[in-house]
Amino acid sequence: MRFTPFVAMATLAASNYVAAESARYIVHFADQGAAHTARSASRTAVTARHAADTPRHLRSLAAGGEVFELTNDDASRLATLPGVTSVEEDVLLTPNTIVDSLWKRQWYMHDPKVGVDAEVAWKYTRGAGAVVAVLDTGITPHPEFDGQLLPGYDFISDAGAARDGDGRDADPTDMGNWSDPGECLSSLGKASTWHGTHMAGLIVARAGNRAGIIGLAPEAKLIPVRVLGRCGGRTSDVADAIVWASGGDVPGVPSLGKRVDVINLSMGTTGACHPALKRAIEQARSRGTVVVTSAGNDQKNVNTNTPANCPGVVAVAALGRSGAMASYSNFGRGVTLSAPGGNLGERGADDILSTWDIGKRGRERSVFGYRGGTSVASPQVAALVALMRSADPDIGVDEVTAQLVDNARPLPGPCPKGCGAGLMDAGATVDAVVEDRGRRRP
Repeated sequence: MRFTPFVAMATLAASNYVAAESARYIVHFADQGAAHTARSASRTAVTARHAADTPRHLRSLAAGGEVFELTNDDASRLATLPGVTSVEEDVLLTPNTIVDSLWKRQWYMHDPKVGVDAEVAWKYTRGAGAVVAVLDTGITPHPEFDGQLLPGYDFISDAGAARDGDGRDADPTDMGNWSDPGECLSSLGKASTWHGTHMAGLIVARAGNRAGIIGLAPEAKLIPVRVLGRCGGRTSDVADAIVWASGGDVPGVPSLGKRVDVINLSMGTTGACHPALKRAIEQARSRGTVVVTSAGNDQKNVNTNTPANCPGVVAVAALGRSGAMASYSNFGRGVTLSAPGGNLGERGADDILSTWDIGKRGRERSVFGYRGGTSVASPQVAALVALMRSADPDIGVDEVTAQLVDNARPLPGPCPKGCGAGLMDAGATVDAVVEDRGRRRP
């Protein structure tokens, strides 16, 4: 499965690039003994040069599951392995990139009707002590990130998709996710989106400089985690990255040591919540990490989009400039709450300003750009979670969700299909967290 970033949330789809390769699947076994037997059989076949007739084991997932590669895409062969409980395609998720527009005001931070009331929240905290992980296309250099980033990691296991000449490594730099005509299931070529850089700016763009913008949690720190490359990113890579960012162990990857406070996933694909993602998210929550996802830009019920439909996530829909549900946004009972996402129209001023790079393929020059979608709504909520954890480091995962829901404002505009509890309210939510923490103190 490949994920795609959400700026207007793009639907996950496998690419021509992927179709030309061997197919990959995540196989789940009833116990470790059965998994070990399957791994051993694969190694034996490769050694005996019968790999063309036998599934090739690639690696074990940190949250459970084994990644196998087939040369003929016959997944039924995997289901016959002893002890198999389920088989899922290692599909691709892709970035959501519909509109790149310019915009000169951060209305989403302060607009009295549809803004998130940032200045009220900042009376208490600007995020000091909190850490956010953005799982996305990686990061590019930008003046807004000076002093804001902690060491991250590149979890893209496919060197061709990563464009950096190797597989997983300790460099989360975004190498560009551009594509040529005919690639990534598109007849048109696409420019690099610098999606992860745009998401990061919404969270931690630093205050006090003259570069231009400020993130909602400008004193928090951010860990860039690269999981999306050419045509998107594999489910297996995203799942491992979730485990790692939440403080879990991933084979072959140096431990982060301590879990982050919140993970942002501005990505998705059509389908049910995949077992590998479900397990990784469950483990992240058990370690105290909140997982925030974009609801998707497919104009469909959120229950059709993963990871937004995975249990335990905070799923974020998008509101347009008027405060009504954005025309592109997914909707439904599975949405937790909403945040400004912009209109994706011709007027850039109605979209969301953040950090960016001007390069069409590779990096050229750091700038500011304007985009819209549930992709940009999600990191605003992730930044609010960072403010909450800064105000009360001991607040639990479920309590975070409860406070987000209980303190959301009534929707400024119509959303008949379901936009969750309402519009995120940073001021009211942080105020409630501070009050509750005070009550718990002796």
